[in-house]
Amino acid sequence: MCANVPTEIEKMPTILNARSMRRGLLVLSISLLVAACGLVDRTDGLTAGARNQAEGKYRAAYIEAKKVLQKDSKNGQAWLLLGRASLMLGDPKEALNDLQNARANGVPEAQWAVPLGQAMLLAQQYDDLLKTLSPDASLDPPVKAEVLRLRGDAQRGLRQFDQAGQSYKAALALDAKNARSLIGLAKLASASNNQDAAGQYVEQALAASPESPQAWIAKGDLAFDAGQLAEAEAAYQKVLGISKPDWLPQEHFYTLLRLASAQAQQDKFDPALANIQTLEKMAPDQAYPHYLHAVVLYKQGHLDDAVSQLQLVLKDVPSNEQAQTLMGAVNYAQGNYAQAEMYLSNAMGINSNNREARRLLALTFYREGRTSQALNTLRPAVDGSPSDTQLLALLQGAAAAGVRTPGADALAGGKTPANDPFAPAEKALAAGQDSEALRLLQAMAVEDAAAEARRNRLLVMTYVRDGRVADAVKTAAAHASKHPQDSAAHLVYGTALIAAGKRPEARAQYEQAARLEPGSLAALMSLGSLDSLEGRYKDAAGRYDTVLKHDPHNEAAMMAQSRLALLQGDKAGAIKWAKQAIDAAPKSPAPYLGLVLLYSESGQFDEAVGTAKRLVAMEPGNPAALNALGAAQMNAGDTAEALKTLQKAVDLAPQAALYRTNLARAQLIGKDTKGAESNLEQVIKGDPDQVQAVVLLATVKLQANDLPGALALARALQTKPATRAAGFALEGDLYMANKSPGDAAAAYQKGLKANPDRPLVIKTFLALSETGAAKPETVLTDWLASHPNDEATRTLLAQHYMGHKQNVLAAAQYEQLLKANPSNVGALNNLAWILTEQRDPKALALAERAYKLAPTSPSVQDTYAWALLAGDQAKTALPILAKAAKAAPKVPSIQYHLAVAQARTGDKAAALRTLELLRKSVADFDDKQAAEALYRELGGTKVGGSGS
Repeated sequence: MCANVPTEIEKMPTILNARSMRRGLLVLSISLLVAACGLVDRTDGLTAGARNQAEGKYRAAYIEAKKVLQKDSKNGQAWLLLGRASLMLGDPKEALNDLQNARANGVPEAQWAVPLGQAMLLAQQYDDLLKTLSPDASLDPPVKAEVLRLRGDAQRGLRQFDQAGQSYKAALALDAKNARSLIGLAKLASASNNQDAAGQYVEQALAASPESPQAWIAKGDLAFDAGQLAEAEAAYQKVLGISKPDWLPQEHFYTLLRLASAQAQQDKFDPALANIQTLEKMAPDQAYPHYLHAVVLYKQGHLDDAVSQLQLVLKDVPSNEQAQTLMGAVNYAQGNYAQAEMYLSNAMGINSNNREARRLLALTFYREGRTSQALNTLRPAVDGSPSDTQLLALLQGAAAAGVRTPGADALAGGKTPANDPFAPAEKALAAGQDSEALRLLQAMAVEDAAAEARRNRLLVMTYVRDGRVADAVKTAAAHASKHPQDSAAHLVYGTALIAAGKRPEARAQYEQAARLEPGSLAALMSLGSLDSLEGRYKDAAGRYDTVLKHDPHNEAAMMAQSRLALLQGDKAGAIKWAKQAIDAAPKSPAPYLGLVLLYSESGQFDEAVGTAKRLVAMEPGNPAALNALGAAQMNAGDTAEALKTLQKAVDLAPQAALYRTNLARAQLIGKDTKGAESNLEQVIKGDPDQVQAVVLLATVKLQANDLPGALALARALQTKPATRAAGFALEGDLYMANKSPGDAAAAYQKGLKANPDRPLVIKTFLALSETGAAKPETVLTDWLASHPNDEATRTLLAQHYMGHKQNVLAAAQYEQLLKANPSNVGALNNLAWILTEQRDPKALALAERAYKLAPTSPSVQDTYAWALLAGDQAKTALPILAKAAKAAPKVPSIQYHLAVAQARTGDKAAALRTLELLRKSVADFDDKQAAEALYRELGGTKVGGSGS
C-alpha cells in the first residue's frame, strides 16, 4: 500500500494559520522509509530509481527519474517515479504535476490513482480529486479500496459527511482491514461528538494494522482532544518508535508537533523543547514550532524570549489569532497593558468569538482602571445574563489570581489541564453547573497555600454566580482572616462585598490590599476605578498619582487620568494627559488611539488624522491603527482616503465587526450603497447581535422605502435578551423617521420593559409629546423616582414644565438640581428667571451667581439684567442688556428687555428705536403684547411695523 496523508494534517491550520502551515510543510525535505508500489521497468535508470524508492532513498530516486526524463520526456513510468519521489520529499505541488504527466503518458490508472489522490489531498484539491478518481473504475480490490478511501477523505474535507461515510464503508467492503478507512470513520464519529464510536473505530484500525502510524496518530489525537495528555504522549511516542513507518513527511512533522504540545501542556519542558528544536530544523520557515516554543518559554517565565519567538511568528503570519492572543498574554504578564490591549484587540478582530482573548482583554481594561469598558467586553464571554456585580466579581477574582498559563482562560470557564485537581470544578463552571462546581470545591482537599487561595477565589466567584452572596462574603472573610497579610485575599474579599452591595466595606478591603502591597497596580487601579464610578474624581486622581509617583512613565495611569478628565468634561485636560502618555510610551498604541478619539470628539479632525497617521507609520500592520485613521479621515471629510484605509483594516482583520461597519459607513457617505449593504450583511451574518451594523442597514432600507425590511431587522434584535431593548429602540426610531410617533412610543415602551435605560426614557417622552398625549412627562418622573441623581433627565423635565408654564413644578426640579450641583449654571439661570416672574426677592442672588459663572452668555446676561430691572436697578442692567442684545440680535425677548432698560433710564428715543426694529420682525414671543404697549406708552404710532 502506498503512503497516504491523514486528514489530521488538515486540522493543523486550526492551530495556526492555514496558509503558512501549508507553505511550511511544502518545503520539508526528509528521507523516510516506505514500501514500494510495484514499479516495473526494464530501463536501468528506472530500475535503480525503483530500488532507491523501495529503500527510502527518495532523493536518489528523484535524481534517477530526472536523468531518464532528460533523455525521454514522454516516459510515463519515469514521471510516475518522479511524482512519487516528490510526494515523499514533501512537495505535493511538484508531485501533482509529475503524476499528471504520468497519467498523460500512458501509465495505467492502477499505478497513478493512489499517489495522485494523495497529492490532491495535500493540496486540498478535494473537488478535483472526486472528479479524477472514479468510484466505478475497474481496479483491483486493494487499489479500488484505497481510491474509495481517498474519495472519503476528500468528501470529509468538503464536509460532505454522509457521502464520506458511504465511501469508507464501500472501501471496507472491498478490504475489511483498510486501516485508513476505519480512521476516516473514527474522524466522522468524533466530528459528531460520538467519542465512544470514534475510539472503537481506532481500535479496529490498530487490530487490523498494529504498525499503522495513522492509527496511532488517531489514537493520540482522541486522547489529546479529551485532555488525556499522558495517553496522547504515549501514542505519539509509539508512532515515532515504529521502525519503518508508512507515512509522508507531513505526518511525521504533525506527530512531532502534537507530541511537543502534549509535553508542553504537562510542563515537561525539556523533552518538549527537544522536539520543538527538531521541528525548527526540519522546517525553519514554519511558524507553528516558534509559536509552541513561545508557549513553553511563557510557561517557564522567560517572557522576553517568548516575545522573540512570537515576533518570528507574527512576521510571517501577522493575522495569526493564536500568536496575537499569546503575545497579549505575555505583555499582560509583563504589565505592558497598552501592548496587551493592542494584541488582544487584534486577536478579537481576527475572531470575535475568541473567548480567551476577550476575557484577558477585559482583565486588561480592569487592570487599567477602565471598569465600565471591562464589563462591556467581558459580558459576551459569560454564559447567561450576568449582572455588572457578578462580572466585577469575576474580574476581581481573576485579577487577584493572575493568569496561570497561556492556554488557560484568564477567568473561570477556560480549559484546564486534565491532571489539574481543579479541572473538574472549572469544567463545571464553564458548563454553568454552579452547584456541581461548589460540591467539588467544597469536597476538595488542598495541600498548600497556593491551592487554598485558588479554591477560595473559585468558591467566592461561584457563590456570586449562584446568587449566594452571603456565602461568598462569609467564605472570603474567613480566608482573609486566616491570611491577613495576603493582599490578594483582601481583593477577593472586597469583590464579595461589592457583590453584596457593601461598597464602603469593600473599599476598606481594597485599601487594606493596597497597604499590604503599596506597589500593587491591581489594588490602586481598582480603588481608582471604584472612586471614578462613584463620582469621587479627586480620590481617583489621587490613586493614579500614586502610581505615577512610583513609576513616572506609567502610561496606563496617564490614560486613566485622561479618561477621568473626560468624565469631568475637561477635554483639554484629557488631551494633555493622552499626549503625556504618548511621550512616556511612544511605541504604545493605546495612547495614540485614545488621543485620536479625544480629538474627534472635540471636533479637531485634522489633529485626529495627524495622530492616527503617526500610529500607522509606527504600526503599519495594526488593524486597530488603520481603523482609527480611517474613522478620523471620514470625520475630516476625506472619504476617498478613508475608504482605502478602512479596507486595509478589514483585510487584516476580516472578522472585526467595528472595522467592517466603519467601512460601510464610509461607503454610505461615498454613495456606494450596495457595497455598504454587503459589508453590513457580512457583519450581521457573523454576529446578528451587532447593533450598530443592524441600525445602519435598517436605515439604508428605510431610505430605500423598505420600511418592512427595516422593521424586520429591528424585530430580529428583539428575539434575544441581550439586544431586545436595542431592537425596540430601533423599531421606535424607524417609526419616528416615518412620522408615526404613536407606533414609536409603543415600541419604546416595550423596550423600557425589557431594559429600562435613560436613552429609551428620553425617546419615549419625545414620542409621547409628539402624539399630544396627556402628561407625557410621567415617563420622566417615573425614571427619576428610581434614578434621582440623573441630572440630564431632571433638566429635561424642568424644561418641559417651564415650556408648559408650570413654573412651580419647574422651580422644584431646578432646586433639586442645585442641591446636587450648586454651580449648575442652567439651573441657576432658569430658576432665577422663574423667581423673577414670581416677584421672589431670591431671584437676584441666583441670577448674579449664574452671571459670575457665565458672564458672556447672552441668556444669563438677560436673566441677570431682568432681575436687576425687577429690583429697580435699571442703570446697572442697561449695559449688561446692551451686550446681550448685541450678542443675540435675533432674540426678540432680549431686545424687548433692552428697550425696557432704555426707557427706565430715561433714553426714550433709544427705546423707541429698539422697539421699532423689533416690530419690523415677524418673530413671535411671550412679551409681544407688553412690547407693543410700551411702544404706545412711549408715543409710538400704529402705522407700520407689526403691532397687535
